[in-house]
Amino acid sequence: MRILHIEDYFDPTAGYQINELLYASKNFDDEVFLITSTDMSPFHKKVDIKKDREFEEKTGVKIYRLDPILKISSRLLLNNFRKTIKKINPDIIFMHGIGDFKDLQLWGRKKKYKIVRDCHMSWVASKNKFRNIFYLFYKIFFASIINRTDKYEVIYALGEEEYEYLKKIGIKDHKIDFLRHGFNDSIMYFDEKGRKEIRSKYKFNEEDVVIAYIGKFNNSKRPDLIIDVIDNLDKRFIDDYKVKLLFIGPKEDTYIDMFNKKLEKIAKKIPVVLDESKPFTELRKYYSASDICIFPKETTLSSIHAQVCGCSVIMEKYKSNIERVIDSRNLYDIDNLYEAACILERIIKNNEHKENKKNMQVLFDREYKKQIIKFRSRALK
Repeated sequence: MRILHIEDYFDPTAGYQINELLYASKNFDDEVFLITSTDMSPFHKKVDIKKDREFEEKTGVKIYRLDPILKISSRLLLNNFRKTIKKINPDIIFMHGIGDFKDLQLWGRKKKYKIVRDCHMSWVASKNKFRNIFYLFYKIFFASIINRTDKYEVIYALGEEEYEYLKKIGIKDHKIDFLRHGFNDSIMYFDEKGRKEIRSKYKFNEEDVVIAYIGKFNNSKRPDLIIDVIDNLDKRFIDDYKVKLLFIGPKEDTYIDMFNKKLEKIAKKIPVVLDESKPFTELRKYYSASDICIFPKETTLSSIHAQVCGCSVIMEKYKSNIERVIDSRNLYDIDNLYEAACILERIIKNNEHKENKKNMQVLFDREYKKQIIKFRSRALK
C-alpha cells in the first residue's frame, strides 16, 4: 500500500505525533511518503537535509519538502502540491490538521485516493480573536461538504477537546472517529540501563527523588512555575527525601532570562540540573531516570511518554489532561500551585513514583502501531 502523510511543518528530530507514526510505519509492508514544507519557523531552525536523510534511512519514509507560496497565520499553500501528490500516486492520504488550504480540494471532484484527516486543535486552546467568525465560515463552506460526501473518509480527533473543536466547526459525529495521542513502544519504554546511565551522568543517586521537566522553555509552557511549586515545600522535606530537579529542553531567548532569575532564588534550597534539548529517540533514558514529571501549563504529548517510561505526572486539570494522566489525583486546579505542591509531597511520601512500571499496559491502546492499523483499514474497505 502507498501511504502519503501531509504535514505543513516537520522537524525530523522532534517527537510529535507525525514523527512517531512515521517511525511505527516501518513495521508494515507499505511504501510511506511525507509531503511537508521548507518552513521550519515553529522550530526556530532551518531545514537540515542531512537530518531529513537520516530520518529517511531510519524509517524508510521518503520526504518531499515544498516551498510555501502563501502563508496566512500558520497556514501554508505549498508550491507543486497537487503535482507532487500525482507523482506519488498514493492509495490513501493522511492530512494532519484541519482548517487550512488543503481543504480547498473539497470544492473539486472526489479524488481516486482516499483521504483521512485529523484534528490537533482544541477550541479551548484557540486564542485567535476571530475564531468565532472562522467557525461559521468553515461550517458553511467546508463542513457542509464533508458531512454530505465521502471526499474525506473520516476526521480523527486526537482527544476530547479536539472532538469538541470539530463540533464547533460543524463536523457531524458520523464523520468523526478517535485516534488518540499515543506512543511508539520501540522508542518509549522504561529503560533500566538508560536510567542508570543518566543518573550517573548528572550525579544523581538511586535513592534520590528526581523531579523533571522535559519540554520547551517558553511563556506558553511556563516551566518556571515548577520553581514556585518547589517553593511551597519545606527545605527539611527536600533534604530528607533527597529531592532533585532536572530541567531539559530548548529555550526561547525572550523567556530564559526570567526563568534563570527565578531559579537563583531556590539555588540553596534544592539541587538543580539545567541541560539542553536531547534527540527524541534518546528521551526515554531521561524519563526513565526521572521519578516525577511536572508539566505546569497547557497539555503535552510528553505526559504520555513520561508515564510509559515509569514516571508519575502532575498537570493542571484540563479535560485533555484528565484523559491522559493515569492517576486523576495528580491533577490540580488551574493556577493552584499550592495544590500542585501538596500532590507532589503526597506522591513522594507514599512512594507512588515507584509503582508505575505497569503504565505501558494501562496506555496500551494508544500504541501507534495499533493506530496505523486503524487508519490503514480505511484504504482496504
